[in-house]
Amino acid sequence: MQVKSKVFKRKSGKSEGKWVTRLEYFDHLKGKMAVMERQTERRNDAIDERNRLVNEVKKSQGQIQTGERMTFRALADICAQTIYQPAVIVEGHKIEGVRAHNTAKNHMTVLTDFFGGFLIGEITPESLFEYRRWRLQHGSRHPSMKASGTMMPVKLATVNRELSAMRRMMRLAYAKGWVTKDIFFKVGVIEEAAEVERTRLLSQSEEELLLAACQGTRIVSYERTRHGKKEIIRAEHSVDNPRLKAMILLAMDAGMRRGEILKLEWRDIDFHAGLIQIRGTNTKTERERLVPLTERAKEELHNIQAITTGTRPFPFADFKRSWATAKRIAGIENLRFHDLRRTAITRWIQMGNPIALAGKIAGHTRLETTMKHYTAADVEIVGELKERINARNQSLVQGTIEGIH
Repeated sequence: MQVKSKVFKRKSGKSEGKWVTRLEYFDHLKGKMAVMERQTERRNDAIDERNRLVNEVKKSQGQIQTGERMTFRALADICAQTIYQPAVIVEGHKIEGVRAHNTAKNHMTVLTDFFGGFLIGEITPESLFEYRRWRLQHGSRHPSMKASGTMMPVKLATVNRELSAMRRMMRLAYAKGWVTKDIFFKVGVIEEAAEVERTRLLSQSEEELLLAACQGTRIVSYERTRHGKKEIIRAEHSVDNPRLKAMILLAMDAGMRRGEILKLEWRDIDFHAGLIQIRGTNTKTERERLVPLTERAKEELHNIQAITTGTRPFPFADFKRSWATAKRIAGIENLRFHDLRRTAITRWIQMGNPIALAGKIAGHTRLETTMKHYTAADVEIVGELKERINARNQSLVQGTIEGIH
């Protein structure tokens, strides 16, 4: 783009005697001529400022002035109206927006609390590290924590996700010419390698307890006051939650994600072939895939067909309460629903299936994802390995003894 510039000494007015750098160029977005002026005390400084401004105007295609006046809060508003809108799906593919737009907007809210008043051109790589320190110091911002007034540490993974959202926002500003530097380039503030990896797997005994907690009869004890006296009442309760049991089996056998299970429709299930088709619109990677439908999962799905009238086997948005109740009854701690998917993929590999095949069925686009997150080793697996090593060592010792004799 063409930029006219000149350096001159002001002869009158409030800035009389100062050296002025003046630029003129055509702003294509506004459709009119734009003017920039900067003042310095010395001519050499004015010349240096002219060279810097001409470079920035050309690099930003004339948008640097917009960026100089834009706060991070204003940038967040722009991103909320453009990038972070609900996903638009066409022919099974996302063409704009984001799937988890509410999560992204939550990230922007936290970021704006810290950066809101900053001019985007003033945000530096050092500012990113300051934000991370501030975020880790102030802990979780979950509504339940605010209501209770308690302080819980925030996970590094959460801060990384927030900074990833900011990276996308600042790179939009960079692409628009509102800033002239990518402040995230080779900075290393997003340390995914430092995140604590989940390695929790469900053992065979825990699996049996968890499935048993979804149905059956159990004795429940509770305390009540009668005629001024406290007494312990034992009551028999029948539990039958076939939907929760089916969801657990789909995660453990088919390696399906929570969202994929909740969005599943009856038309996606082929009972005859024993397959489930996961549509691209329902997956994290936006790629369609097939997963196995085991006999026990098929049986539970048949059970809930009789009590379901809609198009979906699981016509609700979440199942946190029933999941927490089942874990409590089973006496299982530190278990997330996603750990069932990890258990499934790890078991596939243990059965002798290639990691590449397990990753493909799981819907991973990169083999590294399968290797890093879904080949966990728990006590049970390590114990099996120990027994195999002991058996091998014993056979070697036995062979040596026989050789001597």
